[in-house]
Amino acid sequence: MDRPADFDGSQRPISVNDEEDYTDSDQDSQDYDDEEEEEEEHQQQQQQLARQRPPPTNGDPYYDDEDGDQWVRHGFAEAYSSEEYLKALEKSYFLYWTDPRHEHSGLPKPPSSNPADHKIDWRNRDRIRTAAAVLVICLRIGYDPPDVIKTDPCAKLECWVDPYSLPKDKAMDRIGRNLQHQFEALAATPKTKYKLYLDPPIEEARKFCTTARKTAKNERVLFYYNGHGVPKPTTSGELWLFNKQYTQYIPVSLAEVIAWLGSPTIMLWDCSAAGNIVTKVQEFSIKRDADLARDAANPPPPPPPGTGVPNGLPPAEPAPEKPQIPTIPFRDTIQLAACLGHETLPMNPDLPADLFTCCLTSPIEIALRFFLLRHPLKTNLTLEMLLELPGKLNDRRTPLGELTWIFTAVTDTIAWNTLPRELFQKLFRHDLVVAALFRGFLLAERIMRFYECTPISVPALPQTHNHPLWDSWDLAVDMCLSQLTKLLDADRAWKATLPVQPLLMPDQAPPPLPPGPPLPYTHSTFFAEQLTAFEIWLEQGAVPRRKNPQQLPVVLQVLLSQAHRLKALILLCKFLDLGPWAVNVALSIGIFAYVLRLLQAPAAELKPVLIYIWARILAVYENCKEDLLKQSYPPTRGIDQAPYHYFVSILAPSTNHLIIPNVSEHRAMCAFILSVCCRDYNPGRAACLRSNVFESCVVHLRDEDPLLRQWSTLCIAQIWDEFEEAKGLGVRTRVHELLCSILATETVPEVRASVMYALSTLLGASGSSSASKRFGRSIACCSPNSGLTPQEQLDVELGVAMAALKSATDGSPPVRRELVVLLSSIVNEHQGQFIIAAYRSLVERVSRAAAAAASSGSGDATPQLFPEDFVSSIAASLNAAAESDEGPANPAFQAALFSCIYKTLFDLTTDPSPDIAQMASHSLDYIIGLLFASPLGPAARQALSAAPTSASSARIKPPPQPGTVHRDSLIVQGTPAKPNGAAHPGRTATIMKSIANLTTSALPEPTPVPPSSLRLNGKMSGAQSPNGSVSPGLHSSASTDSLRHLQSRAGKPASKGKATVADPAAIEAAIAALITSDDERLRKRRGVTIWGMDEPADQVLPLKGAFYDFALEYYKESQMRATETDEPGSVAHNVRVWRRARNESIIIKTQLMKGTAARSKWDEQIGFYANDAQPNRIMFHQFEPHVVAADDRGVLTVYDWEANMRINRFTNGSPNSVPISTVRFVNEDDVALLLTGSADGHVRLFRKYESPSEVELASSFHGISETLPTSTKAQDAGLVLEWQQGRGHILMGGNVKYIRVWDATRELVLQDLPTRANSCLTSLTCDQVAGNILVAGFGDGNVKVYDRRIQPRDNMIRNYKGNHHAWVVNVHMQRGGNRELLSGSLAGEVCLWDIRLTEPIRTLQAHQGGMAQMAVHEHAPVFATSSALNVVKVWSMNEELEPISKFRNSPAVFMGQKQSPMSSMAFHPHHMVLGCASGEQLDVFQMSHYTQWFKK
Repeated sequence: MDRPADFDGSQRPISVNDEEDYTDSDQDSQDYDDEEEEEEEHQQQQQQLARQRPPPTNGDPYYDDEDGDQWVRHGFAEAYSSEEYLKALEKSYFLYWTDPRHEHSGLPKPPSSNPADHKIDWRNRDRIRTAAAVLVICLRIGYDPPDVIKTDPCAKLECWVDPYSLPKDKAMDRIGRNLQHQFEALAATPKTKYKLYLDPPIEEARKFCTTARKTAKNERVLFYYNGHGVPKPTTSGELWLFNKQYTQYIPVSLAEVIAWLGSPTIMLWDCSAAGNIVTKVQEFSIKRDADLARDAANPPPPPPPGTGVPNGLPPAEPAPEKPQIPTIPFRDTIQLAACLGHETLPMNPDLPADLFTCCLTSPIEIALRFFLLRHPLKTNLTLEMLLELPGKLNDRRTPLGELTWIFTAVTDTIAWNTLPRELFQKLFRHDLVVAALFRGFLLAERIMRFYECTPISVPALPQTHNHPLWDSWDLAVDMCLSQLTKLLDADRAWKATLPVQPLLMPDQAPPPLPPGPPLPYTHSTFFAEQLTAFEIWLEQGAVPRRKNPQQLPVVLQVLLSQAHRLKALILLCKFLDLGPWAVNVALSIGIFAYVLRLLQAPAAELKPVLIYIWARILAVYENCKEDLLKQSYPPTRGIDQAPYHYFVSILAPSTNHLIIPNVSEHRAMCAFILSVCCRDYNPGRAACLRSNVFESCVVHLRDEDPLLRQWSTLCIAQIWDEFEEAKGLGVRTRVHELLCSILATETVPEVRASVMYALSTLLGASGSSSASKRFGRSIACCSPNSGLTPQEQLDVELGVAMAALKSATDGSPPVRRELVVLLSSIVNEHQGQFIIAAYRSLVERVSRAAAAAASSGSGDATPQLFPEDFVSSIAASLNAAAESDEGPANPAFQAALFSCIYKTLFDLTTDPSPDIAQMASHSLDYIIGLLFASPLGPAARQALSAAPTSASSARIKPPPQPGTVHRDSLIVQGTPAKPNGAAHPGRTATIMKSIANLTTSALPEPTPVPPSSLRLNGKMSGAQSPNGSVSPGLHSSASTDSLRHLQSRAGKPASKGKATVADPAAIEAAIAALITSDDERLRKRRGVTIWGMDEPADQVLPLKGAFYDFALEYYKESQMRATETDEPGSVAHNVRVWRRARNESIIIKTQLMKGTAARSKWDEQIGFYANDAQPNRIMFHQFEPHVVAADDRGVLTVYDWEANMRINRFTNGSPNSVPISTVRFVNEDDVALLLTGSADGHVRLFRKYESPSEVELASSFHGISETLPTSTKAQDAGLVLEWQQGRGHILMGGNVKYIRVWDATRELVLQDLPTRANSCLTSLTCDQVAGNILVAGFGDGNVKVYDRRIQPRDNMIRNYKGNHHAWVVNVHMQRGGNRELLSGSLAGEVCLWDIRLTEPIRTLQAHQGGMAQMAVHEHAPVFATSSALNVVKVWSMNEELEPISKFRNSPAVFMGQKQSPMSSMAFHPHHMVLGCASGEQLDVFQMSHYTQWFKK
């Protein structure tokens, strides 16, 4: 198909910066007329191309076949059928307004209700170490106790010593030394003092117990009792010792032992019937606690005065002291016992007699012996060979050290998976000695239960002897012992090469041997296998149910191994990525000390994982920053070698040799980590400033990665927050100017918000995380420590404020929220200037309201409008004052700037985001309160008394909260009835809420002529007054409403007489006094350092920004795992797959009915819905059975047209007199958002619009804020929107001289296309596939076509004049089908267009008496029109004579009521369904027999 050269579908660059301001519409029209002559030759070529085509069958030069599927209008066919374009169209599908910043409007999430996400005390601050140990051994070798009958042979070994192989004294000494050595090697804690007592007599018992308590003070005492040589403990609570002559066994009461040892204590009982001791110790401990509590509550009375011995001597004994209650109660005494009260210790000769002690203090040796005794196969190993296992306990490279390492991992893992979390922390993490003993106890339970002996403990532990991880331990032992023979042979061969050693005495220790060669030892695969199991758990485990991984303690132990460290850290990263609950679990297991120590590791491959781990930890626990700034490894290190310097070196831009993938992303994490180090921590700010972190962040502000730009900015904000030296450095290096330039050019909303946050902290907002720290200190009142003069400080503050004002219309709510915080900081520092600005604004509004009232009373149709050049005059005065010699010090400049700031705050009180409007209202309330309390208060009251009488009655109620659900109007099933007066709940009332509805002009609109002052495609929306005229528009009502509230705040009623004019001299004197008070207050604040400044109790400003807390949540969310909707097999993913399959099915089924739709009747009614108000807009969802109706009260109603029921009804959030002018759906292929545009220029997006319990505002912004004044003959169509899903753009226009293009991803204005029209824009459509062609209809009947790829001055490529003679009701280009373009006007003309032609293809007169509405089907070749009498005609685009269907839409009316014309009409995008709204009802029609055909 031949096409004109200008419409070849080529992609031309979109111009953004080369826009021109067309302010003279007449001149624009003249320019266009001149250009028509230049295009005459081009148009003749187009006509020639049309003539060369075959003669059409229906008079259409570009329409060949009846099916219409072979040709597409406007030359789009070849562009859309190209292979590259189709591939791009299939691959590219984006969802908009679904980023994290839209979930809560850029605010931090509320705290999680899941206890697993709550912070825990993982540091064990109340930990108690074991400071002293009493080791009591009662053997009396050679004398068996009378109540024990030993077998023959019997277990003999005590501490691996045969007591009968040596003389008694030497054997006892050897046993004691071995026991002490085993305890000392248990936890390698030199701070624990061990005292050994061998066969102690009863007289020494009290002494060594009380001495141990004195040594330990408030720490724990360990009491070990070996009673193998004394009788069993009695059931009455007594154990046995000896007399001095060792001729008798003397009982000792456990109550006395408890009193001597005190608390806290851990007791180890290795004797038969040890359960009797455990039971009585618990009983006596509880009694001891009760006695101490009673004595403390009832202390003994002091002796009476004068009592004593004769001669006035003091009494023989001092008065008893008040009993001291220990910090740890006696009932919390820890006990480990070898057996129950009725059991006897095992006497197997292959086992040691102190089997329980061996399990506790030498677990590896007894575990090897136990394994060999149970080995089912024949082996050449002997029990004696096991004691010769080479290696050292603390050397993990040797067999013995590796087994010790594995044993620690196994027992910790068993305890981690079986014990409650608090008990695990108490027993395995608070004290190294207690942890080692309980690891041995787990082994004792396994071994001794095998020999029918049950160890017990207090606190009691669940059974662990049959835990499956013991099988992994047996495998590791088997792998080690299978190499023992080879290892011993190699060891003997090496020792044979050593010189002969001299003979030694039996009690003489052998000299140390020189280091030998490496052993031929193959290391265990235990840790590699456990890491693999952990990896499988991460990939396929029960992660959604938040189960703790079984292998996490093993990962902790693997960090000690250099061979497996990298893999362990990578897996740890994946685990921490699961969320805050995973961070809690990892820290509770003890991971923190390891990752802190690893910051000393120089390995480059560890840098990415350590950065990620620390980012996840600090995101949850910010107080860990103190550990990064400590100089603890080693103590002699300087501050620059503290652990935080690990991240400083990576962030430095000069470090270009980093072997790190995605280096910008990891540098962003470093910037985040360092920002946390600076937040609320002055040593951190000083350290980062000294380490050049500030300069590094400034360099990264221009990085390509937006995440690095964002966190570099936030790091700068935290460094100079309340740190004057950093603020002075930033100003001297012009960082604030760089941030202001970034604010004007940045395309990423999060970066813009972070820049605004940084500037607000520079100007005095607080970046603290503490709720008690509300205020900061501005650059304008810094002390001389900053190195800036007062004038420099003021220049910076005002310059930043002027640059930030441009963000008042930013499309991102977080940016505007931080702007309000910044402006509140300026208000706090310059209260006098804002009092002056508020007074002048008040006087100006009163004078305008009086002028408007006078013009209305005189009958003059021309109102006194707000001057169009006001904004330009302010800009000119600012520029002139700034360029003068005084610069910002110029009083005129300051007055104009503060006036601009005040008006910006004033406009932000009407922000569509409720929380932003509330923050701005809070600041305005503060200013107004200061105004009435200031010297200008009387003058302000006089000005208010001069306000017109109309100002005393409000016309606008406060706007309701967006998304407020009208629950009383919802009915679950059936056709809903009208509710009985659903009220609109309002916002929280403040003094400025009424002012919040006031825009810059704040003037009454002219009295309208039909089609109305606010025509929404032919519908009158203004409220009718009793005399039949339309009430004034929004601005008039808001102005008088605000003045009425100000009169109420002033405390004096409006004067009905002539107001007294205030003395100008007195006003000027008051103004001068206010300016002087500002200067004096700043001077005083500069004289106080920030450390000596306290927050005044009555201070309310500045506000506090929340963007840092929101940005911090990025590192709490999962970054490595796919989202739930992208995870195959998840519920969300399955729902998405089903949804898209359903969408394709709907498209396929409905496409087959396009031809039938052009020949069938459309008068089959399938739905009737009663609305509470007249719908002015209706919209069908493409795939869900939803139709949304927006009425003139700003209420949105959602119906299910298939089930015939109302499912939701909620408010838009705009004032009641501001109707909704446009409704669109966004992301219809997935979970759709509802987009609304109201006549005041606000755009809002709602998620979950169909759910009464979950509907919420996703985002909002001021789409068009520059509403230009109109002439008396002009009308307004409100805010006209069109949404391009393919490109993510919102096209909007209205009573302005441009079509604005908003980018949904950037949330910025992308382009302004000049309309070159003298009337308002009434309808807008575009090419939905490529998105380059725009078609607009106007109030004067013109239809214009624009190409976005062309420069602004030339982008209007068609201007169709004279075809419509009235207001263009609708212009629409199909998104499917043949891409037909139709337009219709109030006069009844309907035109079918091809944008390559200068004239319409066809024109028909749809209605002789005028047309109210027109709708076009998106895919089928049909369109519908309605007359003022509600006659609906459905037309085929293939016919032009008669409609294919004609019927009357007759809403139910009461007797005497006038029938309302059609207010809105819309086709379903795919189904052959038509919705018609008139009166207060919505009717739904379908093509005849469509339901039966569709179900087939």
